Amino acid sequence: MINFNVYIGYDAREDIAAKVCRHSILTRTDKLCPPKVEFLKSENIPEFTRQKEPNQATDFTYTRFMIPFLEGYRDTFSVFCDCDFLFQADVMNLILMIDKAKAISVCMHPPYVPYSLIKMDGIPQHPMKRKNWASLIVFNNSHPSNKRLTVDYVNNVMPGRRLHHFDWLEDNEIGSIPLEWNTLDNYYHLSEPQAIHYTDGGPWFQNYKHTMYSQQWWTEYDDFINTSKEPRTLSIDA
Repeated sequence: MINFNVYIGYDAREDIAAKVCRHSILTRTDKLCPPKVEFLKSENIPEFTRQKEPNQATDFTYTRFMIPFLEGYRDTFSVFCDCDFLFQADVMNLILMIDKAKAISVCMHPPYVPYSLIKMDGIPQHPMKRKNWASLIVFNNSHPSNKRLTVDYVNNVMPGRRLHHFDWLEDNEIGSIPLEWNTLDNYYHLSEPQAIHYTDGGPWFQNYKHTMYSQQWWTEYDDFINTSKEPRTLSIDA
């Protein structure tokens, strides 16, 4: 039995995205033994005291690197994903396929140029090394190298992008996940994505209602609304 849980990066500006993401995970996992899925919020981590940076896009930009600490560096695996993900397959399949000896596993996206300098609700795009690699991470929480992710390190390492470059690890400690698990909407044309990432902006934003993989999101949104009984606030109409 593999012990694992899921953290979804949460930002209040994209509350509906996070809820639909969670729904997409829970409806595809074992109903008898579902993983614990929780929103990662800085307000719930008193040890996280890093000051917000001018170019910080979301509340969870850096909190994702607190996960091994939050898990007590125990013998568990934790999946982190940005809130703008939509899972199309059982996340357990992801856990089963990774190299368990690695400290983390990620989709190693090739370098690319974003279509827009501004994404989502006016957030600037920032070209960077290993862009989007940290948007989906499977942490091996007990790996000795992840013990370098101390509270002090996450709160104070500068510049902060060193965390997104996985600066605490050697490259051979980073495992590779197929791109199907982090399919960038409008960039990758994959017939069977396992998880879709609406990296520039999801259908919950007016300018991204109709994208390559938007219909999958609308279908999930409809199912979420129907089962949760939350009020419908979005429409597919342009």
